[in-house]
Amino acid sequence: MTQLKVPTDNLMITDPALKHEIESVLASGFRLLRFPDFLEHFFAQSYRHLALNNMLSNALYLGIVYIAVGLVVFVQFAELDKGLFTWAYLVAGLGLILINICARLPALDRAFQWYTGITSMVVLTTIMVSAASIENRSDMMGIQAITIYGVIIVYAMSKMHFFNTVIWCFLAGVCTLLLTHWLALPYSQFQFQTFFVFANLVGMGIAYIVEHRERAMFLQGLLLDIDKAEKDLLNQHLERLSREDSLTGLANRRYFDERLKMEWDRCLREKKPLSVILLDIDFFKQYNDRYGHMAGDHCLTQVARALKKEASRPAELVGRYGGEEFILLYPNIDATQIKNTLVRIQQRIVALGIPHESSKVIKVVSASLGAATAYPAPNLDPEKLVSAADQMLYRSKENGRNGWSSTQISHSEPEQQSLISLL
Repeated sequence: MTQLKVPTDNLMITDPALKHEIESVLASGFRLLRFPDFLEHFFAQSYRHLALNNMLSNALYLGIVYIAVGLVVFVQFAELDKGLFTWAYLVAGLGLILINICARLPALDRAFQWYTGITSMVVLTTIMVSAASIENRSDMMGIQAITIYGVIIVYAMSKMHFFNTVIWCFLAGVCTLLLTHWLALPYSQFQFQTFFVFANLVGMGIAYIVEHRERAMFLQGLLLDIDKAEKDLLNQHLERLSREDSLTGLANRRYFDERLKMEWDRCLREKKPLSVILLDIDFFKQYNDRYGHMAGDHCLTQVARALKKEASRPAELVGRYGGEEFILLYPNIDATQIKNTLVRIQQRIVALGIPHESSKVIKVVSASLGAATAYPAPNLDPEKLVSAADQMLYRSKENGRNGWSSTQISHSEPEQQSLISLL
């Protein structure tokens, strides 16, 4: 099965490979309120999180409704025959308090369906039994009306799963029939069907619609997250393509120019040196003619991997500057230090041992290098640094290739240079 990626904050599955499966589930309608197992687990977590938030956010409103019912029954109808309703009212209050306490305890999150269901069953049972304890028929019908509201509130506001809610309310009805029979209370089947069964049918319809809507919104949320993930991946891919050379994976010329300007400004602020090295593979055209372009591409990738090892510290960068030309950026390295780097790079290229029988200097692939170092100044263009390194590269080629030369520039002119050749 495809690996699921589920962030812990929103419990969303964002693997683009699942998009087609989720679309199929959404199109099917899920009339039985059940997803395939790979989705049901995550929906259950998401729905439980939603139900807990709903319970906490509606706590105040439920409390107001509870107090309002008490005022109506115990103040406005003080002389009403209440039977066992006073006890039922207290049980309902304790139930609301218990659910709110449990909802605020993260350790009990997984038990949400249980403590909410059991509490709802007990409260509904006590209210219905209390209605049966009232002898006056009109007073009984008033309490029965409260039962209807109670049932509908359980279905509509608890956000328990539809089938769980049906089971707990069904058990409340069974317990009511058993208790009224055991207590010998006058509770007819007509009353039971008129009030409790009717309220359950209305509540079941509400609960079904609520959960079906939440399931549809959950799937639509997944698809939006997947679309966002796909867009982010595409943007990252395009960003990488805009900055990387497709063959070697090194920085391309455009990205190198951006980084050169960035490091130039930083070294200017910090008064640090900045060095650039240009590298050209010796007699690369002859290499391609002899070994073929595929071998030439393989040669370039090997050289690129070698150069990455020489520019691995933060802020250092190696890029492909042309066909067989590479360029390296070294912040905080002065003209003296860059010479050691030049020697290492030249030796590393030769040490690759790539055969090059057409070379006029050595029978393996070698490179000519040119380096320039500057202390950035406001009146100095960073392109002058690259231009100076290019002059040094040209000088290395003039002196027989497989060598290097370097310079330190002031303003725009090279001031000093040196050359070494490894044969």
